[in-house]
Amino acid sequence: MEPCKYPYLFNYMTIKGRSSLLKNSLSGKSPNGKFHGEKPAILSLPIITFLQNTNAGIIVTDERHRFIWANDVYLDYFVNLPTFVGEFFQQPYQNVIEYMKSYMLFPGAFETKMKELRKKKKPHFGWELLFADNAIREVSYIPVFEKNSFQGSIWQIVDVTKQKREQQAIKDYANRYNVVLNQLNAAICETDIHGNITSVHHSFCRMSGYTEEEVIGKNITNLFVPEEHREYAHNLRKYRVDKDVPLLYDMEIVLKDGSRKWVLASSSNIYDANGKPIGGVGIHMDITAQKNQQKELEIARHAAEEAQRIQKEFLANMSHEIRTPLNAIIGMAHLLGETELSDEQKEYIKILKHSSDILHGLITDILDISKIEAGKLEVNPREFDLRELVQSMRNSFQLKLAQRPIQLTVEVDKRLNTLLLGDDMLLNQILMNLMGNAEKFTKEGEIALKVILDKIVGNVVWVKFRVCDTGIGIQKDKLELIFQNYKQAEKDIRERYGGTGLGLAIAKQLVELQGGQIGVEEEPVYTTCFCFNLPFTDTSKPLMASAEFENKYARINFGTSKVLVVEDNQMNLKYIISLLEKYKIDYQLATNGPDALYFLNSKHFDLVLMDIRIPGMDGFELAKKIREDESKPNVATPVIATTAAAMPSTVAKARMIGITDILTKPYTPDQLLQVLNKYLNEDETEFIMEVQNISGYEFHPSLDVRYLNTLYESNISYAIDLFDIFVQTILDELEKLHVTVKNRDVDQLKFQVHKIKPNFSMVGLTWVTQKMENLELYLRSHQDFEEIDHMLQDANTEVKKFFPIIEEELKKMQAFLNQ
Repeated sequence: MEPCKYPYLFNYMTIKGRSSLLKNSLSGKSPNGKFHGEKPAILSLPIITFLQNTNAGIIVTDERHRFIWANDVYLDYFVNLPTFVGEFFQQPYQNVIEYMKSYMLFPGAFETKMKELRKKKKPHFGWELLFADNAIREVSYIPVFEKNSFQGSIWQIVDVTKQKREQQAIKDYANRYNVVLNQLNAAICETDIHGNITSVHHSFCRMSGYTEEEVIGKNITNLFVPEEHREYAHNLRKYRVDKDVPLLYDMEIVLKDGSRKWVLASSSNIYDANGKPIGGVGIHMDITAQKNQQKELEIARHAAEEAQRIQKEFLANMSHEIRTPLNAIIGMAHLLGETELSDEQKEYIKILKHSSDILHGLITDILDISKIEAGKLEVNPREFDLRELVQSMRNSFQLKLAQRPIQLTVEVDKRLNTLLLGDDMLLNQILMNLMGNAEKFTKEGEIALKVILDKIVGNVVWVKFRVCDTGIGIQKDKLELIFQNYKQAEKDIRERYGGTGLGLAIAKQLVELQGGQIGVEEEPVYTTCFCFNLPFTDTSKPLMASAEFENKYARINFGTSKVLVVEDNQMNLKYIISLLEKYKIDYQLATNGPDALYFLNSKHFDLVLMDIRIPGMDGFELAKKIREDESKPNVATPVIATTAAAMPSTVAKARMIGITDILTKPYTPDQLLQVLNKYLNEDETEFIMEVQNISGYEFHPSLDVRYLNTLYESNISYAIDLFDIFVQTILDELEKLHVTVKNRDVDQLKFQVHKIKPNFSMVGLTWVTQKMENLELYLRSHQDFEEIDHMLQDANTEVKKFFPIIEEELKKMQAFLNQ
């Protein structure tokens, strides 16, 4: 045993200690103790050995409560005790209390407790003493009895300052944490594995309106989630527990008063010591205000969309009202220009065409920007001659400039000597807008159009277009405005020059729609120079001669085709009739819906040209009646809607009810001729021999590639439409054929076979079309349904064999077009 710091104390206690406590306790006697076997050596040691070596401060008092012994740890607690040793020990209880009181933070309470312990003589543990030096010591009092006779006491004093301060720090932190959480707009609660609430913060009670006692033990989902959403909430908790992932979601809850709030909930699992989920903790943020704001914004958005829809309808109606007579004006001007005219009359016709073109341009600008903003304007690439397009534009603007002191120069890169694949209509519109801009703002000097081969990447040709002029110019600080809708560089430009302020905005969006860029460049000679580039596919096909180009459609013979024209405007009627007679096409007229329906139910037509707005029955209703009854002769006849209101919503509705194509008014003779050629040209074989695939896309070799290349003339988007329709409808159509065979309905079978016969060729299954033709021929003179069923099964087998290839081809074309 380590020597005592104060040996005289030990000696004094040994000499003077005559009580039973010292005789028994300090000698190591233990009359009531038990042990197994021989008495262990450690039990033979005196108890003083333990008391001296413990880390706790130990004091021993005798039966009269006089202090008779203390270990070194205790003596160190009282720095002045060594000078008082002789007086401290064997002093009366009250004297020692008086001495020790000076060390206490609360001496009065200390004295009271000490007297209480002496009086009761009962064990007492965990008495915290606060010393004046801020130390905290925990006292345990153990009275010692022998045969019910009080022998004295053992006092243990343990310094717990560090532990108590750490506990207090943790408590303070927890208190601060709780204060923060309770003040936040965050309701926190804990649940067991089944969702029953085990603990809540004040913030949770404040939000829900419940007290803590009212929610503990209740299932959080059943208590707060509306009944219609409870299954979803239960599944969320199960997913969190099973997948062991935290969740973030918003949900509507019901409060105690029956009102509802929206909360953003963040929940995660609580784990036991083994890492097993035993419950969850959720933080709920009140987002009712945000939800209400979102709802208001949604209402505002719907209102804005409704206002936009009304605006578009107004534009469509305005367009129709203006374009309908304009269609006749432009058409009659074309027809009148082909008659014998005097020089003066020719001048009038030129003015008439020029004015109608300006009016047409204004209407087109307004409607085009609406289409672009709605994302409904599409790029439709096709083969075209860039030199021919530029030359045509040069001729048009040369007439516009007339005798004005402006030189028009056009230069095309000689390396651009092949047919290109791209949307020539959009390119023409861009150039028309930029050239029109230059012509409007240039009084004298020069307007220059330069077309340059910029670069070649694979089979893609990037062409750069530059439109420059010596007009009024654009201030540098106004350049950022000129490509915005309805914006013009100066306030007085509209008053002085007119216009909608949409030309450049449309040009920019059309360029970017095709993957190009547009901007303004500086040139030393010119005041303004617009520059843009566009990508086109090089077909490597040489340019055709002008005469060959002009006669491209003139060689096509429409034969005995019969066309139904449904139109009530007399001027438009005269225009379209003049064109049909010029193309030697037989036609039937109907000026209202009921008459048109009568003709359609009475005999077959090869094509229907129908104005959407007709008296008695609008074009949509008429088209629906044409398509709904398969027993009628024109259920499969192509229907072309002629309308001045070709807004995206109109086109979508037309496609949905079975209208084949849209021809927008006012249309030129060439545009009508292209539609007629597309749907009435019967000499397909001869026409096929002349056309090659120049799109760069290669059809699957198992299909009739030659026929597909000719049919779609590099218009892959058109091919996608027909392939998609085939995939969506053909299996149902074949099923109808089988049902018809089972019903032994020969007339219906003839009609159905005739109806779907061309569909197979549209996707390159030309041999299946031939099989259907053979079946159609067989039905004319035979009614052996066993053989009919065999022929139909043969065709059906081929379709099912190649149907996966058709589906894959559709996906491949869509990817090709996107790329």
